[in-house]
Amino acid sequence: GLQMIRLMHEGREFLPCAVVMLTGIGNEEIAVEAMKLGVMDYMAKGPASSQALSRTVASAVQRFRLQQEIVEQRLALEERNRELEAIRAELFDEKENYRILAEAIPQLVWTADSEGGIHYGNQRLWDFTGKAHTRLCLIESLAHADDKAGLQKKWNEGLLSGGAFEVELRLRRAQDQAWRWHLMRTARIPTAENEPVRWFGTFTDIEEQKRAQQALRQREKLDSVGLLAGGIAHDFNNLLVGIMGGASFAIDTVEADHVARPMLDIVLRSSERAAQLTQQLLAYAGKIEIYLEPADIARVLHDGCNAVRGSIARHIELKIETAPGIPPIETNEGHLRQVVANLVINAAEAIGEDAGAIRVRLERETVADGKPQSNVLGYELSAGEYVLIEVSDSGPGMDDQMKEQIFDPFFTTKFTGRGLGLAAVQGIVRALGGAIRVSSATGRGSTFQVLLPLREAVPEPGADRNHQSAMLGGERNGIEASDAAS
Repeated sequence: GLQMIRLMHEGREFLPCAVVMLTGIGNEEIAVEAMKLGVMDYMAKGPASSQALSRTVASAVQRFRLQQEIVEQRLALEERNRELEAIRAELFDEKENYRILAEAIPQLVWTADSEGGIHYGNQRLWDFTGKAHTRLCLIESLAHADDKAGLQKKWNEGLLSGGAFEVELRLRRAQDQAWRWHLMRTARIPTAENEPVRWFGTFTDIEEQKRAQQALRQREKLDSVGLLAGGIAHDFNNLLVGIMGGASFAIDTVEADHVARPMLDIVLRSSERAAQLTQQLLAYAGKIEIYLEPADIARVLHDGCNAVRGSIARHIELKIETAPGIPPIETNEGHLRQVVANLVINAAEAIGEDAGAIRVRLERETVADGKPQSNVLGYELSAGEYVLIEVSDSGPGMDDQMKEQIFDPFFTTKFTGRGLGLAAVQGIVRALGGAIRVSSATGRGSTFQVLLPLREAVPEPGADRNHQSAMLGGERNGIEASDAAS
């Protein structure tokens, strides 16, 4: 019997059918062995066994069927577990692929809930903002204070519409604490009906694009206003020629005690002042002729300050700092002296009646290749060595709107001002191939920086310095400025 059962069991996990073992020579060991091989029941031959056999067989069949159901369920469960494991592995691979993709793209990537709480951010986001990704961070907390209202408005509109939206905002870069413009693009992540709304978004750095747009607008503005100013100045200058010529001729032909002599003197002096205004307009328009000559830049700086020192109120302290070792450079002394004088006067007028200080500084500066540079003249600084002239004041400073207007002709914040001082500065600097940078904030004073290319003066034997005209509008260099409008 056991041999037959072993043959039936061979190659199988279970016996193929319900088996009841009926034996006349069995003992306990045989019974145990039979049960291990899968026999449903074990019976010894005898009168009692013949009566119980049918019931035993029926019970064995029932238990065998139950065993089969259990086996089938176990096999089904194992198959389901294998399927779930395959799905889990696939989801893991897909999630890992998305993570790799999110880490590889140059944007700052994030997902957030309907309140703007960031649930996931790629490493670029945390490196840029310097925030810890171990706790929930609100998108609003990353934005500049002036951009939060616009961000909240767009976010609410997106919640109502359920559609994608974009908004421009500034994010602070942890590396240097600089605020940089970014374009935030956001799309809703599909979820089940009762699940909370989630958003997928990116921040794309558009700082350089913003700078380029601003530079283009500035160039267009300078070109258009400069063309107008230059035309007006030429026409006005032609009129002044006749007025000044007639007044001078009349003065020469009348006696000193003539009743009209005082009035003629007033006409001549007024015409001369008007001629100075036209020269400043021409300077703004870039219509002045610049002659290059070797110049000691430190001496020019002191001369420009000394020329206006008497016009500065006593309660304003004027400090001059010049770095040693700056060689003579190719520039125009007269026009550069006017630049220094106009910037110092502008700083003094910005301070006004309050006690304050003006700091004029001269040094060398190296502009590295690829380093972003601001320039109100609308172009980037090229890499190289520059001479830096800086005029800073302790005045009330300027807001962003005022900084955009200070170089416009006739723009002034003072009742008695003409608004041509800074306009002439930008025209002269542009003609010298320089550039201007302005930094200022309300309540924090202003700083104007002018950078001129360090072209060392090299005497040329036999060269006539008076005829080396340098209309340098194409060779652009740098300047920095911050102050109230003159």
